[in-house]
Amino acid sequence: MTDWQDALFTPRRVAVAGASAAASKAGALFLRNLTAVEAGFAGEVIAIHPSASEILGCPAYPSFGAVPAPVDLAIIVTPPAAVPEVIASCGAAGVPVAIVISGGFAEVGPRGIELQREVARIAAGRGVRILGPNCFGVINTASGLNGSLSIGLPRRGGISLLTQSGAYGMAAYSRSMDDGIGFAKIAALGNKIDIDEAELLEFLGRDPETKVIAVLLESISDGRRLFEAAAAVVMRKPVVVLKTGRHPGAQRAAASHTAALSGDVAVIYAALRQAGVHLVEDGLTLLDVAASLDRQPPLRGRKIGIITNSGGAGVELTDLLESKGLAVPALSPGLQATIASQLPPQGSAVNPIDITTDWQHFAAMYEFTVEALMTSGEVDAVVPILLQRSALMPEVSDAIIAASARARQRGSLKPIHVCWVAPRSADANREKLQAAEVPCHAWPAATAAVLAATVSRPLRPPARLSAREPIPQPAAVDDAGWVASAAAFSLLQQAGFPVARWALVTDPAGAAMAAAKMQFPVVLKAERPKLTHKSDAGAVRPGLTDGAAVAKAFEDFSRRLGAGPALLQRQAGPGTELILGARCDPRFGPIVIAGLGGVWTEILDDVALRLAPIEAEEARTMLDELKGQKVLSGFRGCPPIDVAGFVRLIADLSQWFCAAIWLDELDLNPIIADGNGFTIVDARMRAGGRSTIA
Repeated sequence: MTDWQDALFTPRRVAVAGASAAASKAGALFLRNLTAVEAGFAGEVIAIHPSASEILGCPAYPSFGAVPAPVDLAIIVTPPAAVPEVIASCGAAGVPVAIVISGGFAEVGPRGIELQREVARIAAGRGVRILGPNCFGVINTASGLNGSLSIGLPRRGGISLLTQSGAYGMAAYSRSMDDGIGFAKIAALGNKIDIDEAELLEFLGRDPETKVIAVLLESISDGRRLFEAAAAVVMRKPVVVLKTGRHPGAQRAAASHTAALSGDVAVIYAALRQAGVHLVEDGLTLLDVAASLDRQPPLRGRKIGIITNSGGAGVELTDLLESKGLAVPALSPGLQATIASQLPPQGSAVNPIDITTDWQHFAAMYEFTVEALMTSGEVDAVVPILLQRSALMPEVSDAIIAASARARQRGSLKPIHVCWVAPRSADANREKLQAAEVPCHAWPAATAAVLAATVSRPLRPPARLSAREPIPQPAAVDDAGWVASAAAFSLLQQAGFPVARWALVTDPAGAAMAAAKMQFPVVLKAERPKLTHKSDAGAVRPGLTDGAAVAKAFEDFSRRLGAGPALLQRQAGPGTELILGARCDPRFGPIVIAGLGGVWTEILDDVALRLAPIEAEEARTMLDELKGQKVLSGFRGCPPIDVAGFVRLIADLSQWFCAAIWLDELDLNPIIADGNGFTIVDARMRAGGRSTIA
């Protein structure tokens, strides 16, 4: 067996380095887990021990090389200082992959970091792939492999879990036992010395036993690869992600709006959302959403139908759903009349549907209304609330299961989720529903959170960089990497972007003459090395209406800021101010931002972000995310902007930026949209040098 992925999840022979017979030792725990009869692992389990010939019923050998048959998977639980030697032994024996459970590496400080680097060097040199170190291990329920710290195998099912936290490997077992959640594979990443989340995500995307992938990440190794892997996998199966550590204590000081508005958290969330994954904010919801997507189709719209035997619970759930961007629409008169025919006179068929307290007819009313909503075209998901008495009645659960099954047979792809508000004495009915693939969520808040997280995004593969000539780097770059304004405008103009009419002027008389040819009013901007924030330095003079005013402004710049040229621009007319920018993120590569510019940028930070390059279709979705998107349709006398034109501008700029591989940061703010077109008023570029990522 040479494929490390098969060796990791379906090994024929597993060897535990650090094996022990002492019950308190990790080496004993792993031998017991691997040989547990109830797990059913059919492979051979071997102990690596310097002197023993047998440990806990497993044959023992002094080294991997001494084992008479090839070892597929090594599980290492030795003290950290011994790990380099053990990895070298694995390499000499041809072991393709090792799980390093042991801690004491990068997580403990400088000495651990150096030890981790030594292990990585040895493993790479000897051809051994490493999972970990400092990790929980691996589980494969299909083969009965429990190569982990878990106290047992979870139930078999369609969810595979990738986690950097061993605690969630443990939680998978308890959630499986308590809530019937079924798992296919579990892999803990640990310190990610070698095998990372993107590589395992790609594998699980191909794995036929995995129907849904749940991922808990504390750090991201290669953001662009993760994005591309996720975008490819979600075409075949759902991916749910929880990213912890979202609020770092400090953000880098940014010299432009683009940098300030696209910090680590914003980029990570935007990239994952763009890839099409389902994002959650806590571990409980991570597993609940994964389980729901394993049991039910994703939510393909935003209209929810609610059935309840308590009006108050229905109103609460409605509020919570709508607060998360979902809708609980009133049903059509025809559908209301159909449903009302089965309700008591005091019931309501509007939505939420209130069947009242007529418990003698609960089963019939729930069954009829569930099927009516599941087969209608008016809602995208159905949520029966089972509260107290309705939850305690087994015939109600049976009725919901039957109605859902009939609707599914008739071709309905709508998800059904139960909002469960009941005592523990009703747990048997809840278990019955979940065994029938109907997820049950405790109380309205959890129901709304999970349902909102199952909404599917329109999926499209990442755009590729179009075939175009690389953009040459200009010579006019200062020590900090900032490109002179004239050079920046020249580059944009050559690329066909709509820059304001401009000229570089070097003396007062020349400035006045250029202004006369340009048409007043004009704006004069001083050009000086390291003059980053021109407005703050009084280096921008707008509204100049004649040559004398232009000459005077130029002289004032020279007096206050020292000798130097200035950029003269024709002043743009009134309109909506927009911002468009791009930068190269160290983990995700080129990104593009777009939103409301000028004062809106300062006040609202209202921008959307995508990994670049993008096509126009993706750019259009960016505008839908803006809190102030109504401004684009016309606001207080400003005409509506050309949305289609702005979408093309965003997409074109993203492609251009990716071709300018020397460019690290680009900030166009403001861009004036006047209803007829766009005018780029200010442009800032910073060179740095990067690799093309497409």
